[in-house]
Amino acid sequence: MDVFELLALKGSRVILKELSKNKRVKYSDLQKVVGFSTTTTRALKAMEKQDFVTKEVLNEPYRPVVYFLTKRGERLASLAEDLQKV
Repeated sequence: MDVFELLALKGSRVILKELSKNKRVKYSDLQKVVGFSTTTTRALKAMEKQDFVTKEVLNEPYRPVVYFLTKRGERLASLAEDLQKV
C-alpha cells in the first residue's frame, strides 16, 4: 500500500488530523471520532505497518492503548493538511 492508498483508506485522514492536534490519543477516543471500530483498526494497522503511527499500551487499569504520530507521520499529516487546502 502506498501513501495515496493509505490516505484514501476510510478514517485515515481523520486519525491523522486528530493525532496531529492532540499528540497522544487513546484508541477509544479515535474510535469515537472515526465512528466504527473496524474502520479505526484497519486504518491504524496500515499506518503502523508503514511507520506513521506508534502505539503504546499504558500500565493502567483496563490497559488502554495510546497512539501517536512518528516523525514520518507528522510529515504525512502536514502534507495531508496542505493537500486539503488545494
